[in-house]
Amino acid sequence: MIYRKVNTNLSETLDEIGLQKAKRDDYAKCILADPQVLARIVKNVVTEFEQMSVEEIVPCIGEPTVTLSVPELLSVKNLSVGTEDIEEENGKIVYDIRFPLYHKEKTMKFLINIEAQKSTKVSKLKYHIENRMTYYISRMISSQKNVEFINSSYDDLKPVYSIWICMDTGKEEDSIIKLGLEANMIYGESIWKPDFSLINGAIIRIRENADAEVSKNKLIAMLELLFSQTPRETKKKKLEEDYDFVMSTEMEGCVDDMCNISDLFEEQVTERVTERVTEEVTERVTEEVTERVTEQTLISKVVKKIKRGKNVAEIADELEETVETITPVYEAALKAAPDYDEAAIYETLKK
Repeated sequence: MIYRKVNTNLSETLDEIGLQKAKRDDYAKCILADPQVLARIVKNVVTEFEQMSVEEIVPCIGEPTVTLSVPELLSVKNLSVGTEDIEEENGKIVYDIRFPLYHKEKTMKFLINIEAQKSTKVSKLKYHIENRMTYYISRMISSQKNVEFINSSYDDLKPVYSIWICMDTGKEEDSIIKLGLEANMIYGESIWKPDFSLINGAIIRIRENADAEVSKNKLIAMLELLFSQTPRETKKKKLEEDYDFVMSTEMEGCVDDMCNISDLFEEQVTERVTERVTEEVTERVTEEVTERVTEQTLISKVVKKIKRGKNVAEIADELEETVETITPVYEAALKAAPDYDEAAIYETLKK
């Protein structure tokens, strides 16, 4: 597996929680790039491999390239220092995972891209996810020029698949959606029909809801288990028993580390929220206490002036307050005469 670093300064600019989140996301990409996971995705999405077993598909998968945000925190090997296709400001794309796929019987080569997407909400992304997928597919086609074909040898173009794993699906909406181009006859009859099988996309919608029932689709159920908060030993046991996973050292390490980070991330978020709530409550209480003390001080001063026979205008002038500020206190104090219970006056003003 080849790892590539995104051209950012995340490790220098993020706080500890941000770094742990980036690290967890990187481990998630490493898990998705495991050949056993890729083979199951390919079997469900790529038509030419549907009838093959996972064991038959694994050898067909070329070496994946995984783009990481903080590879220095994962201590990964085979880190590529190349910058091609990773700077979005230059019109290039940062792919999460890319790998070639070879169909031995049909001597076909496919180019596969897999993206892990936490949110598909337009309100958050500011765009529709299918439009971004279309752009990625287009780039995977156009970037084959002078790599997979030269001059006008367009028949040497390789089929591409852009597969998006979206993790914010509703409780009853786990699903797999395939996208592509198809020809529609709008006039006449034709024996010839254009083949648009080069361009393919898929959206695998998985749920984070811990209360959701196990998906009836085996791929979705496996992915949901991989990224769930299930205890690590239980998770590894289910992967082995229910999905015939062979827990390699690398795969087991990624699962363990991602579980560790999830636990730490949850603790840090809880701690941060607790601190924030404490600060807000303290600030609110301080404001309320300050307001009460200020008002009670004003009541005490007004009562003293009233006892000396001062009217509203005189009291306002001597206390350097407006008549509008003093009038409600003055009237409440008069109602409390002759005792002038300041606590009762305060309660009257609060009603």
